[in-house]
Amino acid sequence: MDLVEALERAGRAPDDAAALGASVSGAWSLLASVAADDAAEEARRRREGALGAALTEASGSSGRSVASEKSEKSEKSEKSFARSIGNYQDIDVAAATVSNRAEFEGPFGVNLGVNLAGECAFDDPVAHPTRLNVRFRSVELRIGSLPPLRASLDFVDPRGWIETTYVDDDLRTGRGDKGSIFVAARRVDA
Repeated sequence: MDLVEALERAGRAPDDAAALGASVSGAWSLLASVAADDAAEEARRRREGALGAALTEASGSSGRSVASEKSEKSEKSEKSFARSIGNYQDIDVAAATVSNRAEFEGPFGVNLGVNLAGECAFDDPVAHPTRLNVRFRSVELRIGSLPPLRASLDFVDPRGWIETTYVDDDLRTGRGDKGSIFVAARRVDA
């Protein structure tokens, strides 16, 4: 948390939406996502509702609080039926698309995946120049080599935003509308 705050103080997030869009666009790997505290984690769950919270948890992008992360680590390894392989985010501001993807190794070595796809835009560059608004439109579930299961999310209309607080060629930090703090590294494999 201290490192994220130090990066934020360094202030490497362009105020110009076009420059920020070019910096934020790309393929990213989520390194960390934590809630500032337990209250922020609970607020996220309430705002998302049961379905949204389940998708966020399944995608691995939930913001566990720093306090609960320590106590849940040992519980999680005992309770989890799947091992996280990675969490990825692909952003193309020019095309107004975003994709959040989580990959897991499930029971018996079966690969599992959850992909939330949607649209994104810097809708208010004057009041919030570093705020990328996101609206997820669909979810895709993958189980091994079976055909993917796809569903529209329009009936729940999940929306949110993330403020980019630091970005350079390799690293991006941000704070989300549900109290989460994100750290992502640019993927070179994309």
